[in-house]
Amino acid sequence: MKHQACVIVIAALMSFGFGCGRVAPAPSVVYDLRGVVRAVDPASGLTISHEEIVGFMPKMTMPFKVKNRRLLEGVKAGDTVAGKLKVDRSGDAVQTLEIIDLVVEARGEVAPSTVEPPVQAASPALEPGDPVPDFVVTTQDGKPLNLAELRGKVVVLSFIYTRCPSPEFCPAMDLKFAALARQIGLVADRADQVRLLSVSFDPEYDTPEILRAHAGRRGARPPLWTFAVASHEQLSKIAGPLGLTYAPGTTEINHNLRAAVIGPDGRLAAVYVGDRWTPAEVMTKVNGLLMNAGK
Repeated sequence: MKHQACVIVIAALMSFGFGCGRVAPAPSVVYDLRGVVRAVDPASGLTISHEEIVGFMPKMTMPFKVKNRRLLEGVKAGDTVAGKLKVDRSGDAVQTLEIIDLVVEARGEVAPSTVEPPVQAASPALEPGDPVPDFVVTTQDGKPLNLAELRGKVVVLSFIYTRCPSPEFCPAMDLKFAALARQIGLVADRADQVRLLSVSFDPEYDTPEILRAHAGRRGARPPLWTFAVASHEQLSKIAGPLGLTYAPGTTEINHNLRAAVIGPDGRLAAVYVGDRWTPAEVMTKVNGLLMNAGK
């Protein structure tokens, strides 16, 4: 976000080829990195609440790969660290982030209260065609809803929180979903075949009552478009597989942007990274899924 919210989303894109089967190497840029370690995973790397990385990203909390395991020796949660971050790109897309140098500037321990709820660590991303894990939300009407209950319909899923202050983040997602709802309403029977679900990752504030008022301001009308909230435990089932990260900041929640389309069979059809997707391209995906399902 404008001050602390996490903007960066990592989309693993295929490298493009040219000439006689040659592949263009991804350009690498190295940035200075400094922050406080929130978690250490010997198998993958570190979760760090870092300062602004000038020229690359604002301050946020997110996981980083560390291939050189020696850099992890002696590092623990609470340590203030400084190092170098290698960023590999393919065109405008970031392919990989890797910490290639790291030193501990100050030792420390993180009190549990400063890291709750935990940032959702990266886990193997779902591929199109993979079953999407079931999870439970509480809708704006105060009713529990399992994702599995929506089988047979195309589900378009996004993650937001109502207090989000930055227009280019959650409010932008709401506007895109409003446009989707309008487009769906233009086609006969589409509203019975599609569900738009905006899930809040702020259960401490986003009660059903607040979500219901927010939905009214956004023009969301269930069952086509429903706002809901999930506990951190339930979100952990879906956040990693879809690449969602979120963590508390000083005055707001640091997070990235993810939207997903799930087919009538409960399998992932597409994940949209950031805010560059358009309602038109999502509608094309939705219509294709419904056509293939014979609807």
